Order: sequence, then structure tokens, then C-alpha cells
Amino acid sequence: MFSQKPYIIIYKNIMKTLKKIFGIGLIAFFITITAPHKSMAQEGGYVSDQEFYDNLQQYGTWVDDPNYGNVWVPDVDGDFRPYATEGHWVQTEYGSTWVSDYPWGWATFHYGRWHYDNYYGWEWVPGHEWAPAWVSWRHGGGYYGWAPLGPGITIAISLGSGYRVPNNYWVCAPEAYINMPNIYNYYVPPTRVVTIINRTTIVHNTYVYNNRTYITGPRPQEIQRITRQQVQVYKINNASRPGVGRVENNTINIYRPAIRKSPDARPARVVNGAAYKQANPNHGISRPGAGVYNRENAQRLAATARSENPNNKVVRVNPTNNQRPGQPANNNRPGQPNQQQPATGANNGHGRQPEGGANQAKPANGARPAQTGSTPTEQNKLDRQNTNDHRAPGAVVPKTPATDNTAQRQQQDQQRQQQQVQQKQQQDQARQQQQAQQRQQQQTQQAQQRQQQQAQQKQQQAQARQQQQAQQRQQQQAQQRQQQQVQQKQQQDQARQQQQAQQRQQQQAQQRQQQDQARQQQQAQQRQQQQAQQAQQRQQQQAQQRQQQQTQQAQQRQQQQAQQRQQQQAQQRQQQQQRQQQQKQQPKPQPHEGGQ
Repeated sequence: MFSQKPYIIIYKNIMKTLKKIFGIGLIAFFITITAPHKSMAQEGGYVSDQEFYDNLQQYGTWVDDPNYGNVWVPDVDGDFRPYATEGHWVQTEYGSTWVSDYPWGWATFHYGRWHYDNYYGWEWVPGHEWAPAWVSWRHGGGYYGWAPLGPGITIAISLGSGYRVPNNYWVCAPEAYINMPNIYNYYVPPTRVVTIINRTTIVHNTYVYNNRTYITGPRPQEIQRITRQQVQVYKINNASRPGVGRVENNTINIYRPAIRKSPDARPARVVNGAAYKQANPNHGISRPGAGVYNRENAQRLAATARSENPNNKVVRVNPTNNQRPGQPANNNRPGQPNQQQPATGANNGHGRQPEGGANQAKPANGARPAQTGSTPTEQNKLDRQNTNDHRAPGAVVPKTPATDNTAQRQQQDQQRQQQQVQQKQQQDQARQQQQAQQRQQQQTQQAQQRQQQQAQQKQQQAQARQQQQAQQRQQQQAQQRQQQQVQQKQQQDQARQQQQAQQRQQQQAQQRQQQDQARQQQQAQQRQQQQAQQAQQRQQQQAQQRQQQQTQQAQQRQQQQAQQRQQQQAQQRQQQQQRQQQQKQQPKPQPHEGGQ
């Protein structure tokens, strides 16, 4: 925050001066306010490219580059990089749009191209077509990368596979932070950029509106899928004057007039790039290979361009007679001191000739000027007197009866005429002095007004910066809360996942235990079954053996019994045979008579 005391003192001095020359100041003020060269941002409105030269003059230095013509080198601090320093990305209907915190960002990040010079550093090459950002996008490996397009690189070329971007042009950030207002806190160090870019692919997203194609970069749906948060899509509103882009509610105010080429447009002062480099070989603004600005050398370049007595071999001062479309003739651009007009014999700057000036007829040598308002008789007397004055010395003048009185009247008339001429000359000199004083006062007033406007602009910029910082803090706090919520969700998800993993592990362990138990039980059952089967088999075998034994024993008994029966039968047959033989051997008994 800067001190306001110097501006308060300046303001008081300005107010005192305005009280003294209020009328002139009021007229000058209204002329300044109502000047028709104000840029228009409405649909159909346009400005010439002179707007670039005039508006950017106070924020940097115009340099004549041998390859690209008039280029602009910004007055910046530190490691400035286009589309990286002092700004952030937002989503609009045109796609990824760069919102810059620089007061000149409306021009350099939405028109033209950027080029890196090893001596002057980053140079902006003017262009005439507006875009949300003139960059090339890449994505992959959890990162987004973007780089400014170089001079002559069209959208079609940038989307082709043959376009090679210099390594030091790229800026990379994690994909989850692409729309963060403080994205600069997450930029990847330059030493890792090349490694990341080699793992990415070109983003081919485009948007066509009014037959114009724009590079959109990441789409809101892609960012929402990555961050798991709703992505705000802003509407672009046309601002009425150049300045810092402001984010308000659901809109972004950006100054984006239509630019028309003007053949007479040129910077007020241009540094010859080759001549300055030759004269200052060791005072380059950039550090080759490092991409870092040398602030002291940048100030040296700016001081050379703005010197009151510039070296015409290094600095070219262009004539200031360029007019914008619709602008009244005026040889002075905004912010440039008015040139002094000649005090006599020339136009006084208000479009009319002073009395007794160059356009007034001068009398012949020795003749008296004709007096305004003289009667014809008096004029004839003066003519005769002029004729007598031109006669040769010693010539006799014819006398009339009223010669003496006439001579006295003529002398009186001559004295009066001389007095009137002297009075008019004094009036003319006083008027010219007054006009010169008025011009000086106007210049002083304009300078004071410029100082006041600059002070007000600085105050407004400081207020806007404070408001923006407050908004950024609020957004950061909201984003931090969101991040915390996301982290909490992630932690909860991780805890849930871990719990689920533990549960799965427990379930798997339980399943394994159950499977082991079931397997063991099955094995035990199988063993029991095997044992039972073996027991049954043994029992069956034993039963079979017993049956076989019993059968064998029965068979043996049967056989024995059969044998015994056979033996008995054989014995019985033998006995019968023996009885039969015995009977045969015994005599037959005689029958008895009594028995008959």
C-alpha cells in the first residue's frame, strides 16, 4: 500500500490552481472528457492500432526489431513470463481465458503474439484479432501445460503435429489447480517442465463463433471430472476503457475493442533495437538461458527511450500528427506535452489569426496604416499625406488657403494613428502573452490533471488490487475449504478404502480359515469315511472270511457227512451183500404142514 500524502499535497495544489484558472480548466476538462478519440468497446465500435502504441507507452518501451518491426518490451520485475506472471485462468464461453492483473494485460494477452529475444527478453508483437488467450495447450500425466504462440503461428499450425514450441515457453501446473486464482503457487519448476511436456499430448479443443475459431484449452467438463467440483463458467462483458480485467459475480469485464489497421499508426518513440544493442552489448535485459529479467538494464532502456534529448541514432522520435478515426486534428497524443506555437505571425492554436498578424497587409515603407472607422474624407487626407511623404526631398508642396490648419490636423491624425497602432501592437503582444500563458497554464493543468489521473488510476488500481486480493483471499479461503473438504473426502475415501480393504482381508482370512476348517473337516470326514470304509471292508472281509470259513466248514461237514453217508451206505451195502451172501449160504427152511 503506497502513501497517500504526496497525492493529497498534489491534489491541494491542483485545486488552488484550478480556482485561479477555473474557466480555462473547466473548458480543458470538458474537451478532455468529450474528446472523440476515446476507444469504444461496444458491438460495432472500433479503435485503430494507435491505441496500442499510446496506451502501452507508459508501461514499457517500443523497440524496432529487425524481424518483427515495432515490438513492445514491458517494464516488469523478476522472472516475468507471458500467461504465467500476475494472472490466472478462468472458464468462459470462449474457453480458458487469461485474466491479467497488469493494467496493460487487456492488449498483450488477448491480441498479438509473444517472442523471446536473448537480449531484450520477452517482446510483444502487436496483432489485430482478439482471443481469450493466444496459447498452445498440452495435457497428460496429471498436468496441464501451455505456451504463448509465436509471431506468425496460426491456430491451424499450433494444432498440428509439426509445430515445435521452444522449451522455455512452456508453463506447467497440476491439472487439479488449473482454475485456481493462486495457480502461480503450483507452477512446476522449469527444470522439470521438459520432462512433463514429453509425457503430454496436444489439446485440440476449439470453439467457433461468428466464423472465428478460438483455442479453448481444457473444457469445464474435463476439469470437473478431475476436481470433482462444479466449474464456474463466466460471461465476458465489454469494459469501456483499458485496465485490469475485473471478475464480478458471474461476469468478467475485459476491454476488447475491434482493432482496425491504420497505415499512419506508430509509437511516439521507438528504440532502434540493433543500434541500442550494439551501443550497450553488456546491458541486455534478459539473461540468456535463464529467462530472468535484469531490472537495472530494463530501467536503462526505458530511460534512454524517454530522455528529453534522445540520441537520434538510437531513438527515433516520430512526428505526432497521426490522427485516429473520428479524432479532431491535434498534433499531441495523450500524455505528451503540447508543442509551443509561434507567438507572432502564425496560428495561435485556436483556429484564427491574431490581429496585425502574418495575414494582415503591411503598409509600404513610410506609409501609415489605414485606420479602422475613419471617414472617406479623413482617409483621402491620409492618402494625400502619404503621397506628399513620398515626394523627393526639396520638392515644393502647393499650398492652399487652409494649408496650415490641415497640416496640424494631419499631424494630430498621425499621432492618433500612431497611438492606436501602438495600442493595437501592445494589445496584440498582451493577447499573445496571455495566450502563451494560457497555453502554459493549460499544459501545467493538463500535466497536473495527468498526475491527478495517474494518482487516481493508481488509487483505483490499488483499490481494485485490494478488492481483487480480498476476492482472491476469499476465493482462496473458499478453495482452501473446498480443498480441505476434498482432502477430507479423500481421507474419508482412503479410510473407507482401507477399511474396505481390511474388511476384504478379514473376509478373505475368514474365508481361508473357513476353507481350511472345511478342508480339515472334509479331510477328517474323508479319513473317518475311509476308516469306516476300511472298518466296513474289514468287517465285510471278516464276515466274508467267516462266511467262507462257515461255507467251507459246512461244505467240509457236508462233504464229511456225504462221505460218511457214502461210507455208511457203502457199509450198509456191504452188510447187505454180506447178509445176502450169508442168506445164500444158509439153507432154506422147510415149510410146516400144520401151517397149511
